[in-house]
Amino acid sequence: MPADIAVMDKFDSNNKSTTHDLSEIQSFYNGTTVFLTGATGFVGNLILEKLIRTCSGVKNIYVLIREKKGKTTEERFKELFNDPVFELMKKEQPNYLEKVTAVIGDCCLPNLGIQEQYIDIIKDEVNIVIHSAATVRFDEHLRKAVNINIVALQDMLKISQGMRDLKAFVHISTAYSNCAGRKVVDEVFYKPPISGDNLFQLMNSLDDDYITRITPSMLKDWPNTYAMTKAIAEGEITTHGKGLPIGVVRPSMIVATDSEPVPGWINNIYGPTGVCAATGIGLMRCMLADSDLMADIVPGDFVSNAVVASAWDIHNQWKEHKNSNCEVEADGLNKEQFVPPIYNVVSSRSNPLTWGEFSVFNKKYGCHIPSVKAIWPFMLRLTKNHYEFTILCFLLHTLPAYIIDSLAKLTGRKPQLIDGYKKIHKFIEVIAYFALQSWTFHDNNTKSLIKKLSKLDQSLFKFDMNKLDWNEYFKKHVVGIRLYIVKDPMETVPVALKRNKKLFMIHYTLMSFLVALLMTVVYGLFLLFL
Repeated sequence: MPADIAVMDKFDSNNKSTTHDLSEIQSFYNGTTVFLTGATGFVGNLILEKLIRTCSGVKNIYVLIREKKGKTTEERFKELFNDPVFELMKKEQPNYLEKVTAVIGDCCLPNLGIQEQYIDIIKDEVNIVIHSAATVRFDEHLRKAVNINIVALQDMLKISQGMRDLKAFVHISTAYSNCAGRKVVDEVFYKPPISGDNLFQLMNSLDDDYITRITPSMLKDWPNTYAMTKAIAEGEITTHGKGLPIGVVRPSMIVATDSEPVPGWINNIYGPTGVCAATGIGLMRCMLADSDLMADIVPGDFVSNAVVASAWDIHNQWKEHKNSNCEVEADGLNKEQFVPPIYNVVSSRSNPLTWGEFSVFNKKYGCHIPSVKAIWPFMLRLTKNHYEFTILCFLLHTLPAYIIDSLAKLTGRKPQLIDGYKKIHKFIEVIAYFALQSWTFHDNNTKSLIKKLSKLDQSLFKFDMNKLDWNEYFKKHVVGIRLYIVKDPMETVPVALKRNKKLFMIHYTLMSFLVALLMTVVYGLFLLFL
């Protein structure tokens, strides 16, 4: 077969797992072919790992991979499994490559960049689609966000319409796709601000610079291009997804894994993870956040488990819908459209956590295992007052940065902190939208799904937020960020603890000096105007 599709040896249908040993969800995936987009992303990694390791009877998994940074698809495919998240899977399923097929594609291109002959193969073989691909950059250029988050979904839905035996289609959205202009988010479809087709046509009629200029006015109440395009994408499901066994999973802010396959595993610095990482190495010391409001975060493995389980539930609801329609048609009545289920995978309803508690937990364990790479001790001041934040930024970020960068120049080193803080302050402004207000996310469908699971499936696919202990979770969370983001092994903890004491001494000495300097200036001004 040509290099456009890296086809591995197919899983022998005679080697399917015996059904009497399987749970209901495992039986559902047994002998099926899955098409997974976004496999190289954080959630996509977890879904791919979970399917191979736990649903071992799956026949084949097509993963969409594009060339990136001068690397071929084959190179990226091989590197995909080098991450620690796949180590347990490799031990339990040593023949994992027999179940995976890499498909060359790109969500920025028409039909996801997949050549026509391979689209035909996918239509003939695929039973389950999990659409995880998205650009999650909040400041992504609107044209690119539209192409990846909306048009790629449209194309995936059109391809799925031609699938011979589609059992379920799961689209991964976000709980914040419908946060603009409302404080209560139900598990329903909301009317998008514009159709995907109309927005795509608008993007094609404008150049990039003009799009950049008009984007703020187009966003209106939406905080960023990510949330807005995700909202519009959900609207495409009600149009292009008609007649498909489809559903939507809406996770809130996704953070490190809780328990599987690796406790505390994380490979990005988005959202709350970025806060903890920047605070842990001493760069971030203040944040715009209301300590009494909810920090709606969900561990990555809870999200991937919910996605895998939702496909099973969508299929069952679809079968029930088809059976009931057959009865309706037999009575001479008009059949009803299938209503795609939506699952809000959130924590605030079942296991609430405030931003204040988030800060306390991170500080507690961050001080227990500080990083040897830290340039300042672990501390984070939360404030919802913009004026106070501006003062704190100057005292805790900007002023020390100028002092340290000035010393760097004097010693012949490259100054970096001032430019670094510009990025950190931009990051703080982005996350402030979610940290200075809160929403009520109803999650009845998600809770109902959990109740439908057998005891075995509840243990194999854990995503019940009621059973998560935040104190125990943040032990793993902080360790995971230290290991996988900061790249600092646990062996350095004793040295880091000693270093942390010195940093605290330097901090309090510097703060005392600055306070004394400020008091001297104030006293001098007082005498001047007396």
